[in-house]
Amino acid sequence: METLRDLFEHVVRTYPARKELLRIRSRKEWRTYTVKEFERATRETAARLANAGVAAGQRVALFSENRPEWHILDFACHLIAAVPVPLYSTLPAHQVRYIVKDSQSKLLVVSGADRARTALEACSDLPGVRVLGLDPGLAEGLECLHDLVLPSARRWPVPPPLSGDDLASLIYTSGTTGEPKGVMLSHRNFMSQVNTVRDLFPITERDICMSFLPLSHVFERTVDYVFFDRGSQINYVESIERVPAQLTEIRPTIMVSVPRLYERSYIKIISKVQQEGGAKRRLFEWALRVGREVREAEWNGERASAFARGQFVVARSRVFSKVLERLGGRLRFSISGGAPLAREVAAFFDIVGLAIIQGYGLTESAPVIAANRLDANRLGSVGQVLPGVEVRIVSDGEILARGPNIMIGYWGKPEASAEAVDAEGWLHTGDVGYLDSDGYLFITDRKKDIIVTSGGKNVAPQPIEGRLGATPYVAQAVLIGDKFPYLTALIVPNFENLEAHLAAKGLTGLGRADVAQHPETEALIAAAVKQVNSELATHERIRRFAVLSRELSLEEGEITPTMKVRRRVVAERYAGLIEQMYLKTQRVGEYDLSE
Repeated sequence: METLRDLFEHVVRTYPARKELLRIRSRKEWRTYTVKEFERATRETAARLANAGVAAGQRVALFSENRPEWHILDFACHLIAAVPVPLYSTLPAHQVRYIVKDSQSKLLVVSGADRARTALEACSDLPGVRVLGLDPGLAEGLECLHDLVLPSARRWPVPPPLSGDDLASLIYTSGTTGEPKGVMLSHRNFMSQVNTVRDLFPITERDICMSFLPLSHVFERTVDYVFFDRGSQINYVESIERVPAQLTEIRPTIMVSVPRLYERSYIKIISKVQQEGGAKRRLFEWALRVGREVREAEWNGERASAFARGQFVVARSRVFSKVLERLGGRLRFSISGGAPLAREVAAFFDIVGLAIIQGYGLTESAPVIAANRLDANRLGSVGQVLPGVEVRIVSDGEILARGPNIMIGYWGKPEASAEAVDAEGWLHTGDVGYLDSDGYLFITDRKKDIIVTSGGKNVAPQPIEGRLGATPYVAQAVLIGDKFPYLTALIVPNFENLEAHLAAKGLTGLGRADVAQHPETEALIAAAVKQVNSELATHERIRRFAVLSRELSLEEGEITPTMKVRRRVVAERYAGLIEQMYLKTQRVGEYDLSE
């Protein structure tokens, strides 16, 4: 298979017509597409688009949440050699307008009444752009995709030629700085991933999978292509917030997520155990001690004692099985990507009995460059480089990658393209890391995020922020210190856990600002910072912190749609607070954080 069109034909030719391929919860019932229904809907959509004048190479923008019709429209575009341009479902009108205009899309397909209003506003002054709804009645006068006329049998479109080198999609990076860039990915870029991963992971047509990370991001999209290839059932969940409720209903065998979901689950489990106390807490702590002893021996290539292994069997049966039931009870393994996963979180779930496979990549690499495997899962690493992909670490620690998955370039930006991919085909990732002696890749930070203190010390903020984020009372942390004498941190508290903690002490009805400013909150966060500091080198330790009264938000431009912090925006917005942390007379709390 060389193209995504080939992938579609493989799916409809290989798997039983009545197999339930795609599912989504619709109010109280499940809406399902069998393989045959998926095929018919996709071919009819392709015919409607072609009959409406969508030609090979023309861009079709898609502004929708995760749902079966997302992939139906996606594959329909590939059948007529059009180029889908996915948009994050949460984008405001001005960003929708920028992408539609920059990509020169002549068609924007939208789902949901709110997004329809946003789409119409965004395209109101863009001549020649046609807006269509995925569903009827989204807005007054808005056409529906299904209203497009199907051609007669004699005029059914003949698929135009398509090769692996042809442009398959434009994916706009969310960008932590500046305007987003359209990453041009070819059919070969995507299919190299599908063909390579096939032999690395035991994914079959018996697997039940969930799709809830944005399909507009290359990570979930490529993973879904792998599920299509293997004939796995895909269950769509509209947003990550709905995942906990649907986990026990869908009961997936494979789950793909970003670290934050695992971190939140870890924190909830630990917090619940601590709140229960008594015999339950002692039993859980015993199980963790036994599990850590056995698994640490295995991580080091050794074997724990027979007695410890026997205790571990009991711990898994009596304690950890209940944890796994909260995740549906059938997970064979889980995949994490998009950001670094804290090692302690990965270790916890590994002990419990859920292997989390961490990988690494970028939009520009379609996306996977390296990944752990079930039989070769080194905690803390992002795994070994994929077959067919090369990685090189240059003198300043930057990771370079080359292979069939590397993008064509940035849409309409030849200079930026030449800067990102050099003349020898090496993608300059902007990430800093190293390869160990066994070929496992470790990421230390983003090159541009490295903090250089006024004393000349280099500090990678993400690992430290990840450790803080894995503590019960910290939701997010942003390290500050570039060109300053020492490190400080802006802390977003875990309001849910703090409210429960304060309520247990009789303090209820507090607003978030009150919770953030409460002395108990400050003390708990100070203890977390001190604990993390104890594991760090002196120049990496946080000397001061300030607690924020709200989470960093997408609407305020403080984070990207993929939950990456826009550090420059955050630093500018909280400049006054940051300045206070560096005044000698100003102290945030009365806690000694230096040791």
